[in-house]
Amino acid sequence: MSLSDFGPGWRWALLLAFCSSACAAPSVDPALDVYAHSQQLVQLPDGRGMNLNCQGAGTPTVILEAGAGGSTLDWRRVQGRMAQLTRVCAYDRAGMGFSDSGPLPRTAKAVMEDFVALLQAAQLKPPYVLVGHSLGSYFVRLYADHYLSNVVGMVLVDPSVEYQDTRMAAVSPQLSASIRKSDEEQRECARLAQSGELKVDSALFKACSFGNKRDLAFSDSLFQVVTRRRLSAAFRVTYVSEIDNMEGQDSAELTEARRSYGSIPLIVLSAADSGPVAQLFMNMHQGLAHLSSRGMHRRVEKSGHYIQLDRPEVVVGAVGEVLAGSAAGAPCRQTTASCR
Repeated sequence: MSLSDFGPGWRWALLLAFCSSACAAPSVDPALDVYAHSQQLVQLPDGRGMNLNCQGAGTPTVILEAGAGGSTLDWRRVQGRMAQLTRVCAYDRAGMGFSDSGPLPRTAKAVMEDFVALLQAAQLKPPYVLVGHSLGSYFVRLYADHYLSNVVGMVLVDPSVEYQDTRMAAVSPQLSASIRKSDEEQRECARLAQSGELKVDSALFKACSFGNKRDLAFSDSLFQVVTRRRLSAAFRVTYVSEIDNMEGQDSAELTEARRSYGSIPLIVLSAADSGPVAQLFMNMHQGLAHLSSRGMHRRVEKSGHYIQLDRPEVVVGAVGEVLAGSAAGAPCRQTTASCR
């Protein structure tokens, strides 16, 4: 499991081994220190700052949406490679990474509204190819449900699916109980962080940060930034709000807004695993692929939940396929005369 994002990742840590041995880099990579500070702080109309990291040039613009507790750092192994094809932008949601906190609750609708405001403030014009990992798939899907004319393709990376906890409980009550226990640990960590009592060497902090393990490619300074983020009350409260709304309001919003995506290219990637729960998610992911007449579902071998870290070439390849097959045609580089 790779736990090198600013947050503890998502609750599938109880279901999947997030990362294979490929996630462990042999030595410190100084280039990653770009993630030890904000990349570009964009001011929203209400005055809040949101961190945006754009690389490359061209159109369509690829937007990377991290999972629960995630940040721009989650995309470190794929964004630069995608940016050789077109402009690629990752951002930190409110309360994540280097972005200011947003009003509670942090529902999918609230995240989508922030995302719309960010696109406008940063002057990131459509068309977009949306890439969502885990819970991030909720947010890109809800945006597509409301603004499909702006979207020319999607890649969902081991995505969350509405009402998945209820479905999971029917298949594995034991796993469902473990997830509820993990959620309670997250709430207690949030409470302690708010009171200033959450400590890095406490057993509870390690439990709600899945060990607070360090990617071997991280410098001391970057790992300190990651750890401080995991200790912060803003992060903890936001993270709890995100996961607490998944099964209720978010699932209701997605169900109500759900629509066909027509014929836009859509690729759904599933982490390989075995057993009845894994099969349940495979079935749900196949259902997401059916949202488009050109939807495809693929099982990714030798990968845990963070496919973009375990098998970055698979995610980069999927984005390349969607770009090539998008309604906007082949990616338009700004170095070509036809780009506007």
